[in-house]
Amino acid sequence: MKEQTTNTAEVRQLVERWAEAARNKDLDAVMACYLPEVVAFDAILALQFRGTDRYRKHWEHCLELMPAGQFILEVHDMEVEVDGSLAFAHYLSRCGCRDDQGKEETGWMRATVCCRKTPAGWRIAHEHYSVPFDPQNGNALTGLER
Repeated sequence: MKEQTTNTAEVRQLVERWAEAARNKDLDAVMACYLPEVVAFDAILALQFRGTDRYRKHWEHCLELMPAGQFILEVHDMEVEVDGSLAFAHYLSRCGCRDDQGKEETGWMRATVCCRKTPAGWRIAHEHYSVPFDPQNGNALTGLER
């Protein structure tokens, strides 16, 4: 039971460390959260990314899109399940930015990460971010509230 509690806490810490690194635009710290063979289904630009080389290029592009203001990335309502050396977490994420005038442009997304315990600690093996959409017109529904 104690090991289960410790593993759950470590997975939560991994997700929070990843989010903080992203907010700080610390690309090396973001990428350190992933296994080299990560498979990611991000919400923008490509159907999938395989491996940290491709995903790092995607992250570089995304961080370049952020204006000089603050990157907003919040993790809400996270739930974690651990079974041995595998775990998954799912949560809601408020994501966006604050421009030079302080105006926020954010939207809600859904996230699931699958993690594997390694000798170096927990790492993200699979990441899936998505945005709900209206099937009648195909528009993203980023303004939904939790």
